[in-house]
Amino acid sequence: MEINSNFIRSGNGWRESPKVEGVSLVECQNWLGFIEFLHDEKTLRNNQGYCFRGQSSETWDLKSTLKRQIQSDDVSQLTQIETDVLTRFKKYCIGRRGLNPRQLEDNEYWALGQHYGLNTPLLDWTDSPYVAAFFAFHSDNSDTENVVVWALSKSVDKEINNDENLDKLQFLDLNIDENARLINQKGLFVRTPNMECVETYANSIADKPYVVLAKILIPKSERIFALDSLDKMNISSLTLFPDLTGAAHFTNYIQKRDCR
Repeated sequence: MEINSNFIRSGNGWRESPKVEGVSLVECQNWLGFIEFLHDEKTLRNNQGYCFRGQSSETWDLKSTLKRQIQSDDVSQLTQIETDVLTRFKKYCIGRRGLNPRQLEDNEYWALGQHYGLNTPLLDWTDSPYVAAFFAFHSDNSDTENVVVWALSKSVDKEINNDENLDKLQFLDLNIDENARLINQKGLFVRTPNMECVETYANSIADKPYVVLAKILIPKSERIFALDSLDKMNISSLTLFPDLTGAAHFTNYIQKRDCR
């Protein structure tokens, strides 16, 4: 992969370009370059202040599944659609959550629905850059040369909440009994006002002195090496999906690995 020559920071196998509209670009030459970047002294100091999301295409927007289904940006229409979807889901959940289930708040219902395939206004993130990398490489259907790991500053929440003139981005830590995967994946959710794209949202607060959002590129050709490396870290389908789906996916992975 060709490395951008205009950079502010670099290490063994990676370079970081100056941020543009609040978004920084980190280009990794290979999987080991990604690990080197994460172990850079400055990166290590900042890691706890960021959450991460892996995507198998660098062109995909940071939009929720529900927003991808809706063409309109009309706020009143988006609000009504959210209300309608959540009302229906609550209705159809009756009798399907076991005996005497506890009452859930609306965001908990959204999180439960997300776990089972409902289109929601939430976007999955994780506190672990390695878990995010797993999801970036997990699918072999990437349509770009690179996969991407996004890093979003948790300081955004504090900054926005202190400014009454701005709508709030929310970080939601929702651990519910019906979603054991969330715990294993160190997962959390991000919800933007009116389901706005996270990158667009970062652009709107680009004047902050820190990196609001970082886009970390890794060549998709590193997929096999990356997944094998992550397996040695105990990050795999078997550990991230503590159910029969995880067992099936991990069996497929082992079978493919044995046939190389």
